[in-house]
Amino acid sequence: MARIVALNYPAAIPVGHAVEITEFADTRPERKRTRDPRFEACAAPAIVDLDTGIRYMNHAHASIAGNGGNSFRANRYPLAPLPSLTVERVWRARVTACTLVMVEGLESQHTMLELDAPSG
Repeated sequence: MARIVALNYPAAIPVGHAVEITEFADTRPERKRTRDPRFEACAAPAIVDLDTGIRYMNHAHASIAGNGGNSFRANRYPLAPLPSLTVERVWRARVTACTLVMVEGLESQHTMLELDAPSG
């Protein structure tokens, strides 16, 4: 079953690679869920390319303090999502298409992955 996953960060994963997708729960109180979730871990999943071992994350998966600072000095992000995040679901799939799009207004790249995931 094909599934499209939108990521608010760049993740150039080659077609054919196996990936593990970790989706995070929206733990905000119900009354606060009307606000923009872009800066929450639940906005996009974290992805591990199982063929290369490379993990792709958004800063919300790795830092509780906003985006971690400025781009002039490397930030000391962890190698895995914060253990304090609530995992909603972990699943595996194979990449059938990958597109990166430069979003100039945000000065960042977003990724669209088409994944062939087992049904169920």
